Amino acid sequence: MISLNEAFEKIEIFGNINPKTMEYLKGFSNLKKYKEKEHIFMDKDEVINIYIIVRGKASLYKLSNFGDKKVIFIFDKGKILNEHSLQDIKVSINCEVLEDSVILSIPSKVLIKAMENDFSLSKYMLNLMSLNIRRLYRQLQNTTADFKCEKKLASKLLKLAKDNGIACKNIVKINIPLTVTYLSEMIGARRETVSRQINKLSKLNLIEFKGNNIFIKDIDKLRDYFYDM
Repeated sequence: MISLNEAFEKIEIFGNINPKTMEYLKGFSNLKKYKEKEHIFMDKDEVINIYIIVRGKASLYKLSNFGDKKVIFIFDKGKILNEHSLQDIKVSINCEVLEDSVILSIPSKVLIKAMENDFSLSKYMLNLMSLNIRRLYRQLQNTTADFKCEKKLASKLLKLAKDNGIACKNIVKINIPLTVTYLSEMIGARRETVSRQINKLSKLNLIEFKGNNIFIKDIDKLRDYFYDM
């Protein structure tokens, strides 16, 4: 198990804060291991901690009135999972671990107190919230009715490659286990439709789907395909 000191060294948010702030936060922080598919919190749960990924990956998702799953974000190491909990105890989204992970928890009240005394920490949190709002704007744009499924899929693959890609020359492996079902949940489309679009992109030699791994064979051509549609 990674130590608390090692965990703090790995998390970007703590890179520029006052050393006294870091020691204060360490005094109230805890580390916990989560297994793949385990939930850190569920929609409407009362959550008093802020959770940060030290190792692994997790997704935030909502369920529709019909029980359909819509993945909003996928986060990896160093990312905060519920900064909105600074405002309210009850969360409004589900958080599921995608692979065995180590999660750092800090009481919300403790983090707020630290932000009051350290402007660098406050500025980071404001920038983080602004970034996530911009990402949500793009999500809304990409889920309009006139946005074709193939364009949604290409856009999502490009984003996943940017955030979670491992590049070798011009081939990029998306370093997240993905199934057709999970991709359909991410873009809000039927599984059968997404499967057809994956086959189409594969026949165009833009991607390769092996097991649960997606390889983008030419990132520039996929980007051109997205903008030409």
